[in-house]
This record gives sequence, structure tokens and C-alpha cells, in this order.
Amino acid sequence: MLRLMVIGATWEQIPLIQEAKKLGFNVLATATSKDAEGLSYADKQELVDPRDLIHMLKIAKSYQPNGIASDECDYSHYANVFVSENLGLPHDGLKSSQLTTNKLWMRDACHKARILQPRFIGCRTIEDAKRAIEVIGLPVIVKPVDNRGASGVKVVNSIENLKEAYLDALMNAYSREVIVEAYIEGIHITVDGCVDQDGIHHNLAIASKKVTKGNKPIIFEVNYPAKITDENREYIMQTNSQVVDALNISSGLTHSEYILDGKGRCFLVETANRGGGVYTSAKIIPIISGINISELLISNAIGRSFEIKLHPYLGEVVLRFFIFKPGNIVDIRGIEKVKTFHGVEFIKLFIRPGDILNAVQSGAERHGFVILKSTNSNSIDQLYQKVMDSVLVVYKDDK
Repeated sequence: MLRLMVIGATWEQIPLIQEAKKLGFNVLATATSKDAEGLSYADKQELVDPRDLIHMLKIAKSYQPNGIASDECDYSHYANVFVSENLGLPHDGLKSSQLTTNKLWMRDACHKARILQPRFIGCRTIEDAKRAIEVIGLPVIVKPVDNRGASGVKVVNSIENLKEAYLDALMNAYSREVIVEAYIEGIHITVDGCVDQDGIHHNLAIASKKVTKGNKPIIFEVNYPAKITDENREYIMQTNSQVVDALNISSGLTHSEYILDGKGRCFLVETANRGGGVYTSAKIIPIISGINISELLISNAIGRSFEIKLHPYLGEVVLRFFIFKPGNIVDIRGIEKVKTFHGVEFIKLFIRPGDILNAVQSGAERHGFVILKSTNSNSIDQLYQKVMDSVLVVYKDDK
């Protein structure tokens, strides 16, 4: 029996583990916490932080997997590539993994390839950040070079707010380095793709996002296909292929973010050599493209052949995040009912009775999400309203 090691077995990796079991693999899953939902789906479990590469390599040598897989996490993907390189197993490439898990290195590589980006400067001290603002001008975005879920990302509109933003970014930067970059007003865009086993990159889906206002922008809706012109879609897709080439991505998945400004210019925000989080690669991209992303990842991990055959979905898909009002939760009702609605592909809440909700400060603090599909925007909006009418969060002070 073939053995597969899956790194980072949170709920986001459950479809990957399920697919591996379906294909007959014995699965060892690793996670940081014993409460990680993906662990129960595997044959064997180990607790290890994906950034603890020494421990991760020791576990892999003991298990001797035929391949290592991971999906929607930068840390898991980097550990996957690093350990696979050590064991002589197939992987997506150490160079591309290095570049795509450090936003500053990624930006430098794309700058050399003449990819349009917001003006940016890497900063190691608050004095560096102040000088960056003098060069770039306000407003700017301050962010860690290596984190996910918009943790530590803030818009700075005045120099008085810089220290708070810088310290927040630094707290979330494992490398202890931050980026200060120009704030670009426009439509936030995501492009997901994959590289086939001949090294050819395929753009699979393009989406536009809705983002909250304020100094801590949070994504609350993602629409597929992107609500932009066909001409702009084609332009962004071409740009994405150029970015993939600039970062030497020759295997695996790609998840890229852009901003389309009012002049029709496409600015690169960042690119990852892994699937998009919140079930983007596990559920949304398979709906839109017809490609089983989990099977592709597993095939790549063991060097098995996998053919890319596109079967595009002609309707619309939306990922909407729940952001409920602050308060002390005593009950949550209606989730099981919502799961029965036609067009609801998946729904998950990260909150439960007994939790005290505070104002959401980052993408990691959103309260849950729902994935919907339908033939057009109107019917999706109606379905979402039906979902919201059915999900009831009861607070302690409710009468």
C-alpha cells in the first residue's frame, strides 16, 4: 500500500485526505493541534508545527512516505517541499517555494521581470518604515513579509498611525521584516491556476472580491467569474502567466492576487505556489474548472500521471464570509437546514455557543463562510438571503 504524508491537517485539508483514502493510500497527517479536524480522517497522526522543519523531517524519515502533499497553507507547502527535497521525493520546487512564501523576495523577482506592482520597500525598523513613507507617500499598506489571512495588514493614512501598524505587522512576521507599499484603490482580483506535468501553466478561474473599508481591509465576498470586462479578464490572465514564469513555478497550484485600478492597470499583490484557502482549491476551483485538485496534488506527490481536462462551469460561484455583530453567543440555529438548500455547496462556522465575539480585525477572525453556486447573480443573491434568513445567532442579551 502506498503511503502519503499530508502536512497541515486542518479542516482545509480534509478533502485532500479524503481523496487520498479514496485512492487507497495509507495516510499520515500532521497538525499543530490535537483538535485539528483533519487528523481523524487519517490512518496515523503526528503533532508538529509546519515551521518546525527539523521535527517534520524526523517524522517523515520514520514514516517513509511515497509522497508528501499539502494544499491551502504557505507553511505546509514550504514544509512539504523542504522535506520532499531532503527525501528525494517529487515536489513543486524549492526555488519557487522560497520566492512565494516571502512577499519581499517575490516582489523583487517580479520587479526584475518588469511586472507592475505597487511601489514597495522592505523595512526592518520603524525608521525604515518612516523613510519608506517619505519615498512612497501616504496612504500606504504595512504588512508582514510572511503570513496569511491578512494577519498584520493595515492601511496607514497618517504618520501618527504608523507605529501601531508597524508593530502589528512585526508581531505577525516570522522573519521579523515588513513591507511598506503604496495603497492602490481598485477592484481586488484573484486568479487560480495549476501547472500540468509538462510544465505548462493553466489559468483555471478568476474572481473579483469585495473588501471592507477602513484601515484593516477584510475580504467578505469573492465572486466567480470576476465582475470585470472580458478585456480586463484576458489582460489579468496574461499577467498572471508572466508572474508564474517570473517566479519559476513549474509544478503544482498557483493562487495570485491583483488590484485592477480605475485606469485599467493590473497591479500584482502576491502569488502563492499552493491552492487558495477557505476551500478555494478544494471545492470552488473543481466546480469551476471540472478538475479534481486534490487528485492532482496527490498525483504530483508520487509522480503519477494526471491529465488536465477542463470542463468549465457556465454559472456563477460565490464565497461569502460571515461577520456577525459582537456579543456573547448562547445559541446558533439553522446550519443543518441551510446544508439542504440546493446551490449551497458548503457552509462552515468558526464560532459556537459560549463564544464572545469582538469586532473582526483580520481575515483570520471572520466567523465562517458559505460557498454558493447558481446560474446567475440574481439567483445567488436570493439564495444568500435565504441562508441569512435561516442562520440565527442568539446573543445573551437578546430578548
